Amino acid sequence: SYISPTKLGGYPGVFFLAFFGAVSMVLPVPGLISVCGLSVTLNPIALGVLLGAGETLGETSGYAVGYGGDTIFERFAFYRNLKPRMQVWMQKRGSLLVFLVSVIPNPIVDVVGIAAGSVQFPFRRFLMIVLAGKTTKGLLVAYTCQYSITFLPWVS
Repeated sequence: SYISPTKLGGYPGVFFLAFFGAVSMVLPVPGLISVCGLSVTLNPIALGVLLGAGETLGETSGYAVGYGGDTIFERFAFYRNLKPRMQVWMQKRGSLLVFLVSVIPNPIVDVVGIAAGSVQFPFRRFLMIVLAGKTTKGLLVAYTCQYSITFLPWVS
């Protein structure tokens, strides 16, 4: 059963699925699934890098919401009490937290992006760390799927 790269959009399809999946904080878009499916026919390194770039670009939307929405959030006492603790926590452990939520597929990455923006975590650092995490995740998925799918005929 051959998976045609053109049916899944090839390299551009992976980038755009990853981007839209990261931008849409509610609707899951199958960026990882496309990487897994295409890893049999396309270069897994390119797939991992494109997934990382697309998701990183998409995650900037959460950062922007946090950065721009800070004045709106300030109206709530809960946020005003929480913000100083978030700032200290992000200064001490923010890089590790951003990397971990980027490399592990989970919905919390959006919340962390909003928090990073609201406490003005350095944007360039946020981008580089998210890119490293998302690209690592993409490479792990691409190679795991490629070798798993290649290994399947031996199992049956």
